Amino acid sequence: MNYAPQVIQIDLIVSGVCALAWLALLLLWRQQRQRGAFARVEARLQASLSHERGNRALAEQALTDTRRQVCHLSKSQQSLRDAERRRIARDLHDDLGQQLLAMSFELGALAAQHPELKEALHKVDERIAATLRSMRSIVRDLQPEGLRDGLRGAVEQQVAQFSRLSGIACQLDAEAIAADAAIDGGMDQVIYRILQESLSNIARHAKASQVSVGISRAEDGLSLTVRDNGIGIGGLGLDGGHAAGSARAPARVAAPPTPRAAPPAAGRRGHGLRGMAERVAEAGGRFDVASAPGMGTALTMSFPLP
Repeated sequence: MNYAPQVIQIDLIVSGVCALAWLALLLLWRQQRQRGAFARVEARLQASLSHERGNRALAEQALTDTRRQVCHLSKSQQSLRDAERRRIARDLHDDLGQQLLAMSFELGALAAQHPELKEALHKVDERIAATLRSMRSIVRDLQPEGLRDGLRGAVEQQVAQFSRLSGIACQLDAEAIAADAAIDGGMDQVIYRILQESLSNIARHAKASQVSVGISRAEDGLSLTVRDNGIGIGGLGLDGGHAAGSARAPARVAAPPTPRAAPPAAGRRGHGLRGMAERVAEAGGRFDVASAPGMGTALTMSFPLP
C-alpha cells in the first residue's frame, strides 16, 4: 500500500497546528505586553491623580488657613474700631454733653437776669437741646447697646429707627436668627455696621419709598440682603464680578436697559458702596450689587462665621 499521501497530509496537519500554536503564543505575548503597557500607563495616571489630589488638598488647606487669618485679622481690626468708638462716645457724652448742659444752665441764668433777652436766649437753648439730642443719637450709634441682646434685636432696633427718622417703609426678615442669638468673633458688630451704613446710604441718596432687609443663615455663614426701590446706581466705577477676602471687594452690577438716566446722587452713592465693599472684604466676606437706574438696588453681603 502507498502511505505517502497520508504521511504528507499528517505532516501538513502537524505544521498547521504548530503554526496556529505559534500564532496563539504570539497573540498571547502581544496581549500580555499591551496589558503591561496599559498597567504602566494606569500606574502613571494613578500617581499623577494622587499627586494632583495632594496638591488640591494642600491648596484647599492653604485657602482655609488664609480665610481663617483674614477673619482673625478682621476681628482684631473690628475690636480696635469698637474700642475707638467707645472712647469717642465716652468723650462726647462726658465732655461735650456736659459742656452743652452747662451752656443751657447759663442761658437760663442769663434769661432770668435779662428778661428782654428771654425769647432770643430761649431759641438758642432750643438749638442746644437739639444738638444734645443729635449728640446722644450719635453716641447710641457708636455704642449699639442692642447687640448685648443679640444681633436680631439690634437689627430690629436699627430698622425701626431708620423708618422713624427717614419716613421710608422698611420690612425686615430676620427669622433665621434666634432673638437672643449672639454671633461669635465680633462678626455681629461688622454686620450691624454694614447694615447701618447701607440704610444711611439709602436715606441720603436712593430716593426710595420702600426698603427690605433680610438676614439668612447658612451652614458656614450669614447673608445680609438690603433692597430698595429707589433711583438705582449709575456710573459706579466698580469692577465686575465679586470677591472674597480681598483687600477690595468689587461689586457685580447687572444693568438692564435703563428707563431713565440716573441723577448725580447715584454717583455719590457709589462712593459709599465702594467703602462698604472694602469693609466686607476686610471681614473675609463677599459683596454683590445688582442695580439699574430707576429700578432700585439690591446689595447682598455674605459673611463667614468662625
